[in-house]
Amino acid sequence: MILALFLGCAPLETVTEGELEVLTYNVHGLPSVITGDDTLGRLEQIAPLLDDYDYVGVQEDFTEEGNVILDSGTSLPFLARFDERVETERVYGSGLSSYSKSPFLSSDGVHFQDCHGFVDGASDCFASKGFQILEIELGTDQILQVVNTHIEAGGGPEDEAARAGNVEDLIREMALLSQEHPLLFLGDTNLHPEEAVDGALSMRFEDELGLLDVCTVLSCEEPNRIDRIYFRSGSSVELEALEWRVAPEFVDDEGMDLSDHDAIAARLRWVKSAQTE
Repeated sequence: MILALFLGCAPLETVTEGELEVLTYNVHGLPSVITGDDTLGRLEQIAPLLDDYDYVGVQEDFTEEGNVILDSGTSLPFLARFDERVETERVYGSGLSSYSKSPFLSSDGVHFQDCHGFVDGASDCFASKGFQILEIELGTDQILQVVNTHIEAGGGPEDEAARAGNVEDLIREMALLSQEHPLLFLGDTNLHPEEAVDGALSMRFEDELGLLDVCTVLSCEEPNRIDRIYFRSGSSVELEALEWRVAPEFVDDEGMDLSDHDAIAARLRWVKSAQTE
């Protein structure tokens, strides 16, 4: 009987390449008194649409009620939320949540040091903005590093200064990430590359961290969007951008958008490097 069981067990397949469908989506998850619409109703429609993606980075998942709806409404099995408030006077946490088909091997959150505005600017100081740093299981014995963020909004000089501070925080922390493992960075950057100050910040961010913008690599028709997906290969796994798109499915039955941001999707191919096999 023992021999029969042993012979009947096929060895596990070693997975050394594949494709990833990823999504970044600012879901506008503030209370209805602020959004002016049925926020929880929109989130109920958004949640099951996340299921088609391997990894989803969500921004503005601010309220407990909204988060419960997203978590329970998607069938993606692995969830990670960064909801701690940096100070007691902040109303919300970071509003960042991640959903994945593959296990999270680690999950951490870092708060930005700077923000501007409670009743002025874009009122960013009501939230404890920052970024998630996660590791996701990729194939066989491989790791994908992921950073999900929502950077300072607003167009005034104080907002620009806070946004520059946020980028400095990201550069400092992301420089510590392993060069061995591939990296996926996504989120609502609030960086408008066609504007002088934001454009310089974007270039510095990309250059210092060696990041490639999926949209730019594929010469997409909308390079100035603030919701972005970047990637970087590692010494163990190479990443290749295959597709960038505005995900068309995030609309209601009447064709109205389910958020004040479009959902941005990308498809990437990953291959384990030959020297690591």
